[in-house]
Amino acid sequence: MINWSNKNSSNFKNTDLVNSINEQKLEQKKIISLFEEKMRVFATERSLESSLEVLNVSIQLTNIRGNLNRSFEQYVRLLEEEILKLNRIIEKKNQKN
Repeated sequence: MINWSNKNSSNFKNTDLVNSINEQKLEQKKIISLFEEKMRVFATERSLESSLEVLNVSIQLTNIRGNLNRSFEQYVRLLEEEILKLNRIIEKKNQKN
């Protein structure tokens, strides 16, 4: 992932956030595979136990997606802050010229 920030403190925030997003995306892929497996079992067995397993995995997937959504929202806010800073710098340079 590209780091647009020149400041060290922002750099660490961005790096941590990007690492967190990447970890969550990997976890989501694992849970999706598990969900697909449990759904195949449920489709053949149609048992209460297999139904509960699918429900459990779908809840895990929902939680991970919620965390990913919050992480992406935080990342967007950081990017918006950087864009505003860059726009201010551009405006100041344009006013000097």
